[in-house]
Amino acid sequence: MHRAPFDLIRLFASLFHDLPPLSRTLYLPGAILLLGYPLMTVLLGPDHESQAFVTAFLAAMAVRVAMGFEGMVRRMLTLYSAAQTALFALSFAVMPLLILCFATDPLWCQRMQSVFYLMVGAIFLSDVLKSRNVTAASFWPDADMQPHLSNLSRMMVVYNLSFLVLNETMIQTLSASNWLLFWSVLPILGHMVLRAMVLTVINFEDDGHAV
Repeated sequence: MHRAPFDLIRLFASLFHDLPPLSRTLYLPGAILLLGYPLMTVLLGPDHESQAFVTAFLAAMAVRVAMGFEGMVRRMLTLYSAAQTALFALSFAVMPLLILCFATDPLWCQRMQSVFYLMVGAIFLSDVLKSRNVTAASFWPDADMQPHLSNLSRMMVVYNLSFLVLNETMIQTLSASNWLLFWSVLPILGHMVLRAMVLTVINFEDDGHAV
């Protein structure tokens, strides 16, 4: 039995009221960016505003990558050998930072976030098309999550493509400096939305309803 879309939306919205306190580490990259951009603008001068943007973003991105590196490695170890994991993890962590080191246009920073959502969404979409749940299982390895992995894979496709569209919309409608504010709160927004979506899938399936 399929519930009406309104019921799904209402349940999804209600879950935001039950979210636990967010980890303070989620705020760290954004804080570095919001403090670093004006500081670099002063240090480099008004004629180098783009370079100040890229430098501050590079520092914030490096912190975000470092914070998520251990979790990424743990998930990869469930899918690949130790040697492959080391190669892929270093590539995924270092490559974006290397690109930003040579970037001079803030648009490179903005598009980097879109590339991330596109890649992760494509990985989950590949799993959905091949009727497998290996990537979802690496994100949710607990035994009680196994019955939900199929729908969680579909959910992650929707989640990542939705945030891809959101980021591209913000790039087109906001100035680069205002986009920094959006990027600073993006981990917090993403965490809240993802948790609410996961709980929506679990609650609907536990009630015996298709999502």
